[in-house]
Amino acid sequence: MSTAGSSDFQGSPEAAPSTPASAPPPPEVALCLELGRAFQAYGIPAHRFEDALERVSRRLGLDGQFLGLPTAFFASLGRGHERWAFIQRSPSGETNLEKLSDLQETTDALIEGRIGAPEARERVRGILSAPDRWGPWLTVPCFGLGSAPAAMFFGGGWREMALTALLGVLVGLTALLLGRKAGLSRIVYPVAGTLVGFLAVAAAARFTHVSPQILTVAGLIVLVPGLRLVVSMNELATGNLVAGTARLLDTAMTFLSLGFGVALGQRLAGPLVDRALQGTPLPLPAWTVLPILLLAAAAFVVIFRARPRELPWIFAACILAFYGTRQGAALLGPQFGVGLGAFALGLGSNLFTRLTHRPSVVTLLPGLMVLVPGGLGFRGLEFIIQKQLVVGLDTAFQALFVAIALLTGLLLAHAAVQPRTAL
Repeated sequence: MSTAGSSDFQGSPEAAPSTPASAPPPPEVALCLELGRAFQAYGIPAHRFEDALERVSRRLGLDGQFLGLPTAFFASLGRGHERWAFIQRSPSGETNLEKLSDLQETTDALIEGRIGAPEARERVRGILSAPDRWGPWLTVPCFGLGSAPAAMFFGGGWREMALTALLGVLVGLTALLLGRKAGLSRIVYPVAGTLVGFLAVAAAARFTHVSPQILTVAGLIVLVPGLRLVVSMNELATGNLVAGTARLLDTAMTFLSLGFGVALGQRLAGPLVDRALQGTPLPLPAWTVLPILLLAAAAFVVIFRARPRELPWIFAACILAFYGTRQGAALLGPQFGVGLGAFALGLGSNLFTRLTHRPSVVTLLPGLMVLVPGGLGFRGLEFIIQKQLVVGLDTAFQALFVAIALLTGLLLAHAAVQPRTAL
């Protein structure tokens, strides 16, 4: 048996350093590693990541074992008496639902034998090198359009929606300018939190019937890691303890960064706080829900880089999530109601996968933006920073309870209708 290891290996395995007595790994090993890096780049949960690569390796005649982590993965691949081990450092990239769909189509075609390893490898390289459909300067305004509906979800009116749209554009611009440089990308969250925390208080002090809490949470909703919280708990529930714990800690650090930024922004606006807290929002009428959900779905298509033809499916997912949660809250209460909404969303997403053979995350991710308890958890952190420990811990515990209910609904939906795809 021979072993080859590489922590920064990005090329083909044929060029990887190995012991003098070892044979070079075959091209099929290079394809498994390239697929692994591609899966990591688009945030595939650890259990889906490992299962997909094991199925691919079996199809290629390899004995493969994999361990997925949020920023790296371990691969042990063998054929006969030869075996090769790799450590691949692969930081998670941005969400790109179109490329993820292309990647699933390629992976399924390879597993089913419709294409061979050389063609699959060329397809993967083409997917990774293809330019994004939506440019950054279109994405920035969509941050505002995607944030504005969140103000309505949290009980705000048209004033909160208009101001939240402006804050969302500012957050998108901050993420674009700072995210381009590796040294500055880590301060996106505290900087965005500071800007939104200050401007939310200033806007609430200037305009009547405006809630600074709604402006703050809705303005940062696109950055709030509610999805990562759900994915981490999903990994823990499926036995991927290392990946789930690492992702959960990353989620906690993001919450802390946002909370610190908001606290700093509110401290800078200290003289305006008392007047800002006097505002009471005026909720929108019920007939506005569907148009606002359509606006949110259109924004999510751009923010998550989905295909334009998937807008009707994403719109339907948002409707399922919103009305499923509302009906569940009426029957079971707000905490358990989220579980019913997640169950409806999960069923719809798995049916979408069966009908279209595209990843369930295409509809699941936008729908989760309506469901995730990130806003509730962020408000709990804000209370803790303001030394209201009892209220803050109670709110944070409610967010964790909601996350568990949401995860349970998704797991039940997966058990009821399995997607039958690689990703």
